[in-house]
Amino acid sequence: MKVVLGLALALGLPLVWHRPLLAFFSRFLLNQGMTRFNYAGEQVLTAGGLVLVASTLLSTAVQLFWEAWTAAFHTVLLHGVLLASGMAAMACWGWIDDRSNDGATKGFRGHFRALWQESRVTSGMWKLIGGGLTAVAISLFLTSDIFSWLVACGLLAISPNILNLFDLRPGRAIKVYWLLICMAIAAGVLAATSEEALFVWLFLLPLLVASVLLFPHDAGGRIMLGDTGANALGFSIGYLYVTTVPLLWQVTFLAGFVTLQVAAEFVSFSRVIERQAWLRRLDEWGR
Repeated sequence: MKVVLGLALALGLPLVWHRPLLAFFSRFLLNQGMTRFNYAGEQVLTAGGLVLVASTLLSTAVQLFWEAWTAAFHTVLLHGVLLASGMAAMACWGWIDDRSNDGATKGFRGHFRALWQESRVTSGMWKLIGGGLTAVAISLFLTSDIFSWLVACGLLAISPNILNLFDLRPGRAIKVYWLLICMAIAAGVLAATSEEALFVWLFLLPLLVASVLLFPHDAGGRIMLGDTGANALGFSIGYLYVTTVPLLWQVTFLAGFVTLQVAAEFVSFSRVIERQAWLRRLDEWGR
């Protein structure tokens, strides 16, 4: 019965406050002047990921209260706190980048070039520093040896930027998020998912539901996730991999993420997608 009620909270709470949160943050972002021109030259609200973050944090707060009231294990509560804290921190660093005027500085090379040649710390560089420190802090609670800690740091630090790489067209980043979720499920099933992994899923379900609810607005070109949303989604992916996937798979995913990050410095993923018919159809689905 307790498990059923826990799942009901995880799946139902985001449905309760999706509409009021979307309306509130749409007005807030408009009043803050948080609009950007998208790929089609249309002015769209950005940092819409605030809706996802707020919905997930509210759901997590209720879940933690429920779990504490029902005398849940310390491990269950710890995962809820760590996931919520990490997402909130990453979203804050993304919000700083969304608020900045450093849009012309792109990629790791651009941010490091600005630091080296102009002695200027861009908002993207602050995001890299803050995100890295957040990854270091959270991973300390999740690992017990130096190698697994290094892998966890890498995954938690790079996964937010992977989602950022794909947040260039309506709905694309959320689709990539869903794909990475499916990959985590496959790896977890192959490795016989542990009971602790189920605790993590309990706190990830509200974010997954929130992403489904926001998808029509993102894919419809009415609101962008922005770095705020992409960072939060990306961190949750890194957390999922670190806590539910065997270490060998973690290393494999980390190597894949690093490869994507390096490739993004030299190749336009949008052009690659446009040249492949099946990728283009998948990319345009839902718009």
